Amino acid sequence: MWKQIFNQIWNQRRTNAWLWTELCIVTVLLWYGVDVVYNYEGAAWQPKGYDTSCVFDLTMGTKPMDFINDADNRRAGEDFTYLYNLIKDYPGVEEVCAYYGSVPYTDEVMSEGYAPHTDSTHVVNCYIRYVTSSYFKVFRLNPLAGQLDEEHWSSAENPVPTLMSVDLVDSLFQLPHAADAVGRTCFNPYWLNTKHPVTNYRVSAVLPRHKLGDYERYEPFIYLPADKALFWQHVALRVSPDQVAGFAERFRRDMQPVFDRGIFYLDNIRLYGDMKEAYDIQKGTVNYLNTVYTVAAFFLFNVFLCVFATFWYRTRKRRCEVALRMALGSSRRQVMRYFLLEGLVLLLMAVIPALLIALNIQWADLTVHTLVDVSAVRFVGSFGVALLLMALMIVLGIWYPARRAMQVQPAEALHDE
Repeated sequence: MWKQIFNQIWNQRRTNAWLWTELCIVTVLLWYGVDVVYNYEGAAWQPKGYDTSCVFDLTMGTKPMDFINDADNRRAGEDFTYLYNLIKDYPGVEEVCAYYGSVPYTDEVMSEGYAPHTDSTHVVNCYIRYVTSSYFKVFRLNPLAGQLDEEHWSSAENPVPTLMSVDLVDSLFQLPHAADAVGRTCFNPYWLNTKHPVTNYRVSAVLPRHKLGDYERYEPFIYLPADKALFWQHVALRVSPDQVAGFAERFRRDMQPVFDRGIFYLDNIRLYGDMKEAYDIQKGTVNYLNTVYTVAAFFLFNVFLCVFATFWYRTRKRRCEVALRMALGSSRRQVMRYFLLEGLVLLLMAVIPALLIALNIQWADLTVHTLVDVSAVRFVGSFGVALLLMALMIVLGIWYPARRAMQVQPAEALHDE
């Protein structure tokens, strides 16, 4: 059968040359479209480095100055600690932490630069979070190397313990293995000229790669200790999965009167998933992605019509050949397999130049890689999906007209020809 297929392709080489060119060009264009979608969806599929599922963000507001007296101001720290402990005891709450700095799904970001003691000129900027020790339980952060020592998680330690993402470790210390960074020290050059120059930090653990949001690139991150919960921090609550539905409404109903204490009131409590949706709308990410996917879907539909119609017309033109093969004793299954294999062989012949063109486009840096870096995995995955879609279109373009042609009696089909 394979010899017959190649002989048939060679005998119809003039017609197949145009088809081969079409398949080659369309495969490259389809790969490029799939690669653009991968740039965005691949970023969304990548882990952020921390788990925000079932986690709520709680913020407490402060009353206007006209309603605050000196006694309330002096008692603010005690009041906040009291409310913070009440949150821990609320039904459904598993873990609570306080933090400030770079907050996911918001425009609240904080960045600083750090340099190793071995090279003070090598300063690496990174996002920073000051967190209480329970933060890592709330957001389920598991170190790749080293471990958190909760008893010594304090800014009073010397050197101050820190946890760094693997990107910061690689950029800062430039070691063969990220695990080798555990125990290394660095300093913050921007603190040298301040009244309290805290410049000595020690890496306690290395964390997975971090990013601020789903549609973001990985960035260097550092975690530093916040000694205690202060009223200007964010409070994060991990809630039992069976308590997530309606938790914010229940919490606000039950705790709103309790939080009216001293200078405080309950400002907002939101699920991080809701924060993500609101942030994507605010930044225009949703509209942008909808536009990208609409264009990609329209392009895919046109490719489908082009390839499908080409093979439909090509198969219908060969009704006589179908009838002749059946008249000579071939079964319907054999005829169908022959036509499908012939179409797929034509595709595989077009794949080789299409692959070379795609590789040159990749090497020329003409692809969209704003969120996900170019890699062999990305290229193979995108090209494989494009090839699979092309094969599916060809199969559909051959299967239906060939099936209809085989339902006609061979003698009738030959007579019509």
